[in-house]
Amino acid sequence: MYNFNVIKPTFEDWEIIENSYDSTCYHSRHWFKYLIRIGCKPIVVEVIEDDKLLGHFIGNVIGYGIKIIVAPQEGVGTYTQGLCTQRPISDEKRMTVYKALAAWLFVKGKAHVLQVDDWALRRTSPNWIPINEFKHDLLEQLGVNYSVRPTLCAPVNTTEEDIWKQFHYTSCKYCINKAKKHGLYVKEITEFSEIADFVYVHYKQLKDVCNRHGDRPSISQRANRMLALCESLFPNRVIMLKIIGKDENGVEQIMSTGIFCIDKGQCSYWTGASFRYYQKYCPNELMVWEAMRLLNQRGGGMLNFCGMAEYKLKFGVKYEYVPRVVFAKYQWMINILPWLKAKYRTLKNALKR
Repeated sequence: MYNFNVIKPTFEDWEIIENSYDSTCYHSRHWFKYLIRIGCKPIVVEVIEDDKLLGHFIGNVIGYGIKIIVAPQEGVGTYTQGLCTQRPISDEKRMTVYKALAAWLFVKGKAHVLQVDDWALRRTSPNWIPINEFKHDLLEQLGVNYSVRPTLCAPVNTTEEDIWKQFHYTSCKYCINKAKKHGLYVKEITEFSEIADFVYVHYKQLKDVCNRHGDRPSISQRANRMLALCESLFPNRVIMLKIIGKDENGVEQIMSTGIFCIDKGQCSYWTGASFRYYQKYCPNELMVWEAMRLLNQRGGGMLNFCGMAEYKLKFGVKYEYVPRVVFAKYQWMINILPWLKAKYRTLKNALKR
């Protein structure tokens, strides 16, 4: 039923991919460029059904002695990647495609393991469900190997009035209004030449945030990777914001900064940070509000806050559970994956130190 071809995407291919029914910014030429720049090995597979193009699979090739294709690769800063299609398909059909793709990869010797975190397969809950209690109805029925990654999301493809209404008043609206009363305002980075200076300030603020928690920025938040991200996705796939205001001495300061990836399907709150001293002016809440307004104006879809930090709850979010589905040529490879991931995290932590 399905045929697969690994391709080197042309301009015309990217036009098709980026205009797919369920594509996100992680299915774009800009993200592909970013992955290559940070040393990843992205792969694009064309999916043909009955001699017609069904869609494309985008992932990354990694290896620990075992050939693994992951979508996405850990440490690159996204929750999802995988399949994007030319037309709506059911979750059942999506899983059929993944099963056929895995079998093809194994037979062709291109991989021994296929691991996919698929945004289209997510399940939504207004309330928190502990991970060990969460069950994905379809994946349970199919009996496939999977785990889940929870995250917090809020719609931005509605009206500004509706976005404002979903905020919790005392912990969010109050802070936004307070920031405005202090005269804080937003400045968007609109020139390529401004990006390096922006990332320099943003990374300093991010280190300040992490130091307060006895931590360091993650691999995806290292200064060189954030610079690669912003430059690769600029101008239409990224929004970089600075919140500026006067301190008690009347001197303007950059009080908060944030990076947001934008797409019609899934936008991402890549990272936000501020110096602790200026948090009394509430710049972070204003930054998120202004970002949501800009995402709304530019046709953005669901905003993925990319994590479970408690402060994000104030923005009227819902819980999204993104499944991580794993196929392996041999069962023992699935059993060994946790060990390989533990080794990877050890290396990642060493790099952070």
